[in-house]
Amino acid sequence: MAKNKVLGRGLDALIPTYPASESSEQIISVNEIDIHKIKPNPYQPRREFKQEELDELAASISKNGLITPITVTLQNDEYILVAGERRTRACKQLGLDTIPAYFRDVESDEELMELALIENVQRENLNPIEEAMAYRALIERYGLSQEIVAERIGKKRSTISNSIRLLKLPQEIRDSLIASEISSGHARAILAVGDTQEMLKTWRQVLAKGLSVRDTEKISRKEKPDTNKQDKEKTQKDPVIFKLESSLQQNLGTKVRVKHRSPGGSIEIVYYSTEDLQRILEIIESGADENR
Repeated sequence: MAKNKVLGRGLDALIPTYPASESSEQIISVNEIDIHKIKPNPYQPRREFKQEELDELAASISKNGLITPITVTLQNDEYILVAGERRTRACKQLGLDTIPAYFRDVESDEELMELALIENVQRENLNPIEEAMAYRALIERYGLSQEIVAERIGKKRSTISNSIRLLKLPQEIRDSLIASEISSGHARAILAVGDTQEMLKTWRQVLAKGLSVRDTEKISRKEKPDTNKQDKEKTQKDPVIFKLESSLQQNLGTKVRVKHRSPGGSIEIVYYSTEDLQRILEIIESGADENR
């Protein structure tokens, strides 16, 4: 497990770096390899590769060459892709026979999965469901805690928790999130409804009426949406307090209201079920542990 501490460095962990004092022979670390002998990463978290994006990347590579080499590892005399599946696909699309590649030692399937996830998350290549499934796979396959996953990926523990919760959505709503018909904020608000049929009903309202995340939160609390009132409150509220509320809502994945009355005030955190309360408490307790 100690070997995996390097993963916390993010994308830097994927590409070798060398001190300036090393000789030119040592610095040359890129090799042209047979593109047809590369096997895809079996733990690639990304499921969708849009043809339009591949076409654009292929056009760029055709004009400018491949700026960033892919990264592979050698296992049983085979090249296994660690990072750069889009680049590999685009080069194959162009009919290229070779591709420049970095070589990296990967000691376990766990590390191979983590490296693939790091690249996709930090390049923002994953849709919310793909990201959630990748986090869950790391936790379930290798017995990692959410705290450890958060540390290795470079995210907050609350981000991991809120992401994995999206997998509780009905498949229709997951597909809608993947298609960008709704945002992750909408999805979390819909989740708060709890009952599957009610979630689907709320989701249909969101699509039919083009509701905002805040309106969706109101529906989940069985309140009537009032966008005019919300806009007025937003305008009148102290920008500092509004920013604080937004930050807390993002970290806790629920509605938060800060009421400031000099010199003190109060913070109201909304939960929609016993399970939701437990989730929020775990996030708060995790943050407290990190600051001890």
